[in-house]
Amino acid sequence: MLPRIRPLRFFALLVGFLVVTYMAWKPVAPTYAQVLLRAARVGMWLTEFSTNPDWSHPTALFIDTQRNPTGIFYLQTRLGLSETPPSDQSTLDWLNAHPTALRMAPQGIPAEWVMANLVLLIPLMLATPAPSWGVKAKRLAIALAVALLLQVFDIVVSIKASYAADFPGAFSGLMTRVYQFCDAFVQSWDTQLFPFAIWAGIHFRQILPARLQVAAASTAGARAGAGSRAERRRQERR
Repeated sequence: MLPRIRPLRFFALLVGFLVVTYMAWKPVAPTYAQVLLRAARVGMWLTEFSTNPDWSHPTALFIDTQRNPTGIFYLQTRLGLSETPPSDQSTLDWLNAHPTALRMAPQGIPAEWVMANLVLLIPLMLATPAPSWGVKAKRLAIALAVALLLQVFDIVVSIKASYAADFPGAFSGLMTRVYQFCDAFVQSWDTQLFPFAIWAGIHFRQILPARLQVAAASTAGARAGAGSRAERRRQERR
């Protein structure tokens, strides 16, 4: 049987971990923003294969560390220019040095909102009982990996939706509507739905009522027993 979730204890732990995570997140956010930036660059690169040279990997993602260390900016460049501002140079200085490279002014993505779901997801994962801290750490790692993928998806669809609005005809009517829907969905539910969906998906059996947990365990045990008996018969025939 999995450890039971006791409501009052779970709520108390959740509030405690939420306070600690909220206080610790501010100094950690710039470092995580750099991780998100690198992952988002990969996500954008994978979605920008095109026979049109103007749309073949044209997007540059960067963070202006002097102005907003947690804000991710993007711009579309000409001929796939991939150079980005160095960390010791302001964005404006870099843009002035590349006046002919820009197709559009850099647009900002509030990465603090994209990353905000972790402030709720981490307490949810830590407050849920587990057989050991090792199991809890493994579950937390899986949750963080899934959250990172969703955050990259959030950034990619936001940029695609912006391109669809700024460059009419760049995408088909269907894809324009898909990007717009996905952008509205992630902006509406990113900080609330995603953390609970990840947490519930990982702890699905554990949050079931006790009688359903017993039934699920019995079904799993019966399947395992049937499998072992079948294996023994195969061994006997040999």
